[in-house]
Amino acid sequence: MLILKYFIVVGVALTVGLVALSAHMTAASVAPVVVRAPAPVAAPPPPEPEPVVAAPVEQPQKAPDKAGSKSRRSHADRGKRQNGGVALR
Repeated sequence: MLILKYFIVVGVALTVGLVALSAHMTAASVAPVVVRAPAPVAAPPPPEPEPVVAAPVEQPQKAPDKAGSKSRRSHADRGKRQNGGVALR
């Protein structure tokens, strides 16, 4: 009988909580009252657009071509650098 009283109390508490939450959520979803101005308000005239001035277009300068990159050395050059200028075979 004690377990039945426990489930009744817990069930009633959960039901009351859900009803309260539902009432709270319903009250928050009501749209606010719209207040209108007593007289119509005229909007100011739009500002005049500024004249469009085209910027001068500069031609991009081409970078001079490099003869070769330092990272593209042959394996023989690597051996010369490591061995004091003497290539080993």
